[in-house]
Amino acid sequence: MVNGMGPMGTEGLFRRACEVTLRLMRNQREPLMSVLKTFLHDPLVEWSKPVRGNTKTAVNETGEIVNEKAKTHVQDIDQRLQGVIKNRNRVKGLPLSIEGHVHHLIQDATDKNLLCQMYLGWAPYM
Repeated sequence: MVNGMGPMGTEGLFRRACEVTLRLMRNQREPLMSVLKTFLHDPLVEWSKPVRGNTKTAVNETGEIVNEKAKTHVQDIDQRLQGVIKNRNRVKGLPLSIEGHVHHLIQDATDKNLLCQMYLGWAPYM
């Protein structure tokens, strides 16, 4: 995993590019969120498969269709853009700095315990 991050591994250009990208995304959070919020109201977007005709949508008092799962996803994205880390639906403290957030993401991306769950049949001992 680390070899794909460039010749200096996690401490080189990859980390700097991640920090610049995250800083840009945080500075432009409002336009990004306005684009994502349009998917909440798009009737063509399916957030989950309906189970035998049972959809997780509700109609509010204005007649607008509200999808709770979609709202949860958009709220999670907004929190992550603010630097709040979630792990298994638990919020982990205060928002991180950009450098701390990138460090946390790189640690998760190179964690062998998480990688072995991601790749079925992964055998690192071979």
